[in-house]
Amino acid sequence: MGGARSQLRVQGRSRPIGGILNPPSSLRVAGVDGTKGGWVALELLDGRFVGARRLDEQTAFEELEDALVIAVDVPIGFGPRAADSAARRYLRGAASTVFTTPTRAQLEADFAPGLGLSAQAHALGSRILHVTALAASDARLREVHPEVSFRAMNGGAPLRYRKKSAGGVFERLELLRRHGIELGDLGEAATAPIDDVLDAVAAAWTAHRIALGVACSLPDEPEVVDGLRVAIWY
Repeated sequence: MGGARSQLRVQGRSRPIGGILNPPSSLRVAGVDGTKGGWVALELLDGRFVGARRLDEQTAFEELEDALVIAVDVPIGFGPRAADSAARRYLRGAASTVFTTPTRAQLEADFAPGLGLSAQAHALGSRILHVTALAASDARLREVHPEVSFRAMNGGAPLRYRKKSAGGVFERLELLRRHGIELGDLGEAATAPIDDVLDAVAAAWTAHRIALGVACSLPDEPEVVDGLRVAIWY
C-alpha cells in the first residue's frame, strides 16, 4: 500500500502523506484495540460505521482481509522510539497516557518488577511482538494512539474528561458524531468495556484518514526501526 502521494497543509507547511494507490470507489477500514481475551475491531465504510466484532488473540487480523487499512492501538516497533516522545509532546496535559515502548530484549525476558519495565508494558509484550512481526509483511497495519486521535478530532485541543469517566464517554461519542460516525449495533463487541470500543472507533477514524491520504504522523517523518517505518498516525 502507499505509493500515491497527496499534500496536506500542516502547521503552515505542506508535507507528503502516503495514501492508497488507485483507491477503490468504497474505502473499508478497521480500527483495532486490545481487550480482555482478544481484540475489539470496529469497521467503517467510507467513514461510516458498518459493524464491530470481537476477535481472537492470534488470528484477529486474518478476519479483516477486506480492510484496506488496519489501525491498531499497539506499538509497532521496539523502543526507544521517537514516536513515543512526539506523542507526549502532542498530548500536552495528558502525556502520561503514552508509555515508553520497551526494547525487544526487555519484552522477550522474564518479567521482574523494578528492572525498568512496567507491568503494563510487559503485559502488552506478546501483542507488541505479534503486531510488529505482522506489520513487517502487511503494509495495511498502522499504529495509532486513541487519545492522539481524539485530540485531533477536537482540533488539537485537550479533552475535558478522562476516557473511563462518564463525561469522557459522552465527550468522545460527541466528537465521533461530529466526524460522521454514529455507532449502531455492536454485536458481540457490545460485551467489551466501553473504553476499548471507543478506542477502536478512534483507531478506525484514523484508518479512514490514512486510506484517504490525509493522515498525519508523529513524528512528522516516520522513523525507520529494524526496517519498519515507525510512527503514531492520526
